[in-house]
Amino acid sequence: MYLADTNVISEARKGARANPGVLSFFAGDQSPDCYLSVQTMGELRRGIENIRKRGDHPQARRLDAWLALVSHDYADRVLGFDDECAQIWVI
Repeated sequence: MYLADTNVISEARKGARANPGVLSFFAGDQSPDCYLSVQTMGELRRGIENIRKRGDHPQARRLDAWLALVSHDYADRVLGFDDECAQIWVI
């Protein structure tokens, strides 16, 4: 099982321009074992909204579409963060 951080899933969006290591990871057999956290989903949304607020609406729309695809593709692989996680997170 792998937990992809926000910067990794964002890098993968670049396609052929992405970091070769990221491309290799997502091209390999481990991709179905890749999970995202709800925090990553929130960070992606926050980034899109920041782009929208600065007035780049075309880019925000492209990223909205991409996030919808990520949400669909990872629908059963988004890990929650509850009180129990919060209690051990700081340890």
